[in-house]
Amino acid sequence: MTDAADFRALSELLTGEPSLDQATADAHRTRLAAHYPAALPRLIDAYRTASGQPDPGAALFAAVNAGPELARIARETLAIWYTAQFTRPDNTQAGPATPGLYREGLVWQAIRAYPISAAPMPGTYGHWAQHP
Repeated sequence: MTDAADFRALSELLTGEPSLDQATADAHRTRLAAHYPAALPRLIDAYRTASGQPDPGAALFAAVNAGPELARIARETLAIWYTAQFTRPDNTQAGPATPGLYREGLVWQAIRAYPISAAPMPGTYGHWAQHP
């Protein structure tokens, strides 16, 4: 598989979401790779090794927890999928790249809410009482 396909598969394993969008995965991978050029390929390699194990989740968990560099990039990968933002190695925040990626963050599904400041306004009184 390619790094792009493996990053999406890795992300699906980390997030527990079975069908992540490839274009979104590509955008997230590009942003993370720009700030974690050595760590991200190592995480993808750890995923490739883990994917051949009887319990890929447990194998990846063990690999990620074996060192702080892999643990950090795994956390940032989760953060970017859920919130479209992440923390750079210098501990500054990298906000969402686009409003669309912000709206697509997995956090909104998880909490069953509209994206703050980005929800469509149906125009009827009481629309907030309807589940997204």
